[in-house]
Amino acid sequence: MPRPTKAFRRQKVNAAAAWKRGDRKEAYELWEKAAKGLKEVRAKKHDKKKQAAEGDAAPAPPVE
Repeated sequence: MPRPTKAFRRQKVNAAAAWKRGDRKEAYELWEKAAKGLKEVRAKKHDKKKQAAEGDAAPAPPVE
C-alpha cells in the first residue's frame, strides 16, 4: 500500500485528467475525496505533535 499522501496526490492527478475529459462530476468527487483524506491525515499528525509537545512541557515530579 502506498503512502497516504501519495494516494491523495494520485487522486488529484486523476481528478485533473477527468476534468480535462469533461467529466466534471467525477473530478469534483475525486477532489473531495482527496481533500477529506488529506485533512484527516494532517489532523492526525497535528494531534500527535501536540500531544508530544504537551508531554515535554509537563513538569517532572519532585525528587526527594
